[in-house]
Amino acid sequence: MNTPVSNHRSNGLSVWLQTTGGVVGVLLLVQFLTGILLAFYYVPSVDHAHTTVSYIEKVVSSGSWLRSLHHYGSQWLALFVFLHVVRLFFDKSYGDRRIGWVAAVVMLGLVMAAAGTGYTLPWDARAFFSARVAEGLMSGLPFVGRNARFWVLGGNEISTITLSRFFAVHVLIMPFAIIGVIVWRFRSCVSWANLNRNTIAGGVVFVALAIWCAKFPAPLGPPVEAMTADYLPRPGAQFLWLYQLLKYVPGGLGSIAGVVLPGLAVGILVVLPWLGARMRKPIGGAVLAGLVLTVTTMTFFAYMSDLHTREQLARQATEETKWRTEPFNPQLLQSAQRESQTSGSTGGPPEMYQKFCVNCHGPRGEGAQQGTLRFPPLLDVAAKPRRTTEDIVALLKDPTAYGLQPPMRSFSDKLTEEQMREIAAWVVQLKR
Repeated sequence: MNTPVSNHRSNGLSVWLQTTGGVVGVLLLVQFLTGILLAFYYVPSVDHAHTTVSYIEKVVSSGSWLRSLHHYGSQWLALFVFLHVVRLFFDKSYGDRRIGWVAAVVMLGLVMAAAGTGYTLPWDARAFFSARVAEGLMSGLPFVGRNARFWVLGGNEISTITLSRFFAVHVLIMPFAIIGVIVWRFRSCVSWANLNRNTIAGGVVFVALAIWCAKFPAPLGPPVEAMTADYLPRPGAQFLWLYQLLKYVPGGLGSIAGVVLPGLAVGILVVLPWLGARMRKPIGGAVLAGLVLTVTTMTFFAYMSDLHTREQLARQATEETKWRTEPFNPQLLQSAQRESQTSGSTGGPPEMYQKFCVNCHGPRGEGAQQGTLRFPPLLDVAAKPRRTTEDIVALLKDPTAYGLQPPMRSFSDKLTEEQMREIAAWVVQLKR
């Protein structure tokens, strides 16, 4: 008597576990629609990106909620696409339905790439550090690192070209690639019963996402030029594992651990249907288990490390909450921009300092931190030996002659003699 009931319940649960594809479809639709609406206001420029996102948050009707749907939706989407891949693995789709399996794995890679390019677009302090991480990961790649870094940045330094390049990849290449995978995958119609269950599951997840976004707005840190040396950047939940992993992996090995190995894992899963029948299950299971173990373990350690910096993170959260209550003031923002453009003649940092030096040494020479790297302050630098105006000009030309190592680089090909002298004259007058 009990056995049929148990089997019925098991079958019912199994049927609902088949709805991961429907949830992915709903979350993709949310990403496309909210992304289109946000693009009407966004300007991909280091001078205007943060301002336009602030406008969306404070002025556009339901703008904060729409941006939160896009922000958190990308995190939920990555989770459900991975769950979809796991579900297909247990269904042995790699053997029976090859196209569906390959499409799901490719979709996972595209979703993660879309999230990575989109995370830089608000151009707040978090976005800047994510761009720095991407720069480091690309530059550390074997054989192609230099060219990969140049392509990602669109030049030798992070600039508006970098941001516009990320924007183009995020809104043009990734959506069309994802749509292409969907069209390739959708070869036959599902049954009405399946469609109904997928619709219900997707609707439930959307309602949960909508409520979450109404309660927890998407984060927006200070603009790059306003961040202080003690600011702690926090990546999105889907990248916390990478953020933590790079703390343990030294130097160029970070590119191997953060780019090469995940890419290799995705590649193995893609070719899984063409491996020997006896090899598919153990190899695929090992790869998926390795991914789950790495992501969950590193994410756990990332949250545990927050216990040591909870006061700073709480202070940053309070400042963001306070910022949200302040009205949007475009005149103030325009005045600040004009001041930054003319600051070289009003006692503020020269324009070339803001362009090349502020990210490492802070807006007022107070020093800054990028991930695990802390760059020294320039305050009272004139009191140190070999740090006169002439020395600093020579240092900017050849840092190694003054005992400085990378990431400090020569600026002889980026700054004129007059620009270097202007920076040096400003630096020597900095006091604590």
